[in-house]
Amino acid sequence: MPTRRTAWLLLALCAGLYLYRTVFVVWPFLFRMQGDFGHYRLAAGAILDGATPFAHGFDYPPLLPVLLAPIAHLPLGAARVILYLFSQACLIGAAACLVRPLGGDLPALAAVAAVWAAGGTIPENLALGQINPLLLLLLALAYRWDAARPNRAAGMIGLAAGIKIWPGLLLAAYLGRGRRRSLAAGLAAAAAAVAVPWLLLAVLTPPPHLPAATDYWMGTPAPLNLSLPAAALRGTYPPKRMGEDPLPEDWRVGDDPATLRLAPWRKRLSVWVSLLALSTGLFALALRTSWTAGVDRGERPAASDRVLVLAALTALATLASPISWYHYQLFALPGLALLAADALRRRAILPLAGAGVLLAGLTHTALLRRLAGGPEERSILVVGIVVPLLAASLFGALVARIGSQETPAPQA
Repeated sequence: MPTRRTAWLLLALCAGLYLYRTVFVVWPFLFRMQGDFGHYRLAAGAILDGATPFAHGFDYPPLLPVLLAPIAHLPLGAARVILYLFSQACLIGAAACLVRPLGGDLPALAAVAAVWAAGGTIPENLALGQINPLLLLLLALAYRWDAARPNRAAGMIGLAAGIKIWPGLLLAAYLGRGRRRSLAAGLAAAAAAVAVPWLLLAVLTPPPHLPAATDYWMGTPAPLNLSLPAAALRGTYPPKRMGEDPLPEDWRVGDDPATLRLAPWRKRLSVWVSLLALSTGLFALALRTSWTAGVDRGERPAASDRVLVLAALTALATLASPISWYHYQLFALPGLALLAADALRRRAILPLAGAGVLLAGLTHTALLRRLAGGPEERSILVVGIVVPLLAASLFGALVARIGSQETPAPQA
């Protein structure tokens, strides 16, 4: 465990590094590119114009364009700055929320600061104008409230699921006896987050009222999709011959729902790989919590392990989802901080180094691609295999820590 003076010095260095990477590096990009925010802004602007966001290729639940409607008609630079400041507040708020459930001590504070400062995916999310910082804050609030206010925690997860569907998997943490009210609260929040904006759009805007490209949800071999199903899909394409286009057609158009036309058997493969990964991961998690739990005859984890369960489910969701873009690795940060805090608390050098390797590999994917080298197709294949393996390792490390005695109970 670091001394108090060393820890405060580390915190100051981490704060400086975080500000440099997320302010001085990111700020120019806000005025050079629309990023992913351009698509969100177009969908939100359609609502203000009396049209449906789904006419512009929007393919998420309708809550997001409704939330962004107030800034949709502002000049692009002003809208991007507002979203940037909001996203920064979410990222810093998420870090603050995580310190207490990770133990509330000096190792927890040092681990969160170090992971936030060194995480490679944070600048990308800010530069792209992604909504992921808001989702991270909602999940961090769930981590924060799970021990003392599980209904509220499940509600935060449900709200996150109403913005992007995959966080709904975390509601599996409330399947045990004694937590069914929390599960109901989470499901109700998710249903309301999807249904209320959808009904609003159905009344106020013309059709279509559903995404036009739902097949896209079944998976894509796009290079920046780093899930396990995406790795399986890319493995089905034969290598290109000399003189041919370096990337298969499905890879090049894989991030465009309107253009991608994946073969039906490939869609089925993606879905089956996703279901197999989810069922295997959930079984391993249930087996571990049942074996180590000291309450309710093994039907739910002890309070000190709930944050581990949520972190493991987050890692499993991003690993097994048919679509898990590289910037989704933002959601690995809480689990990585948890492992780092636990290693600092135990003064375990190898686990701490392992957490550092996972942080580098999962969140610095551009660096991984440069290290892979060689033809573009090969580097995409290598990174597309390495990142899911690292995500599976993160899941396994979190599950293995369930039932440990070194991690203090989350503070209420």
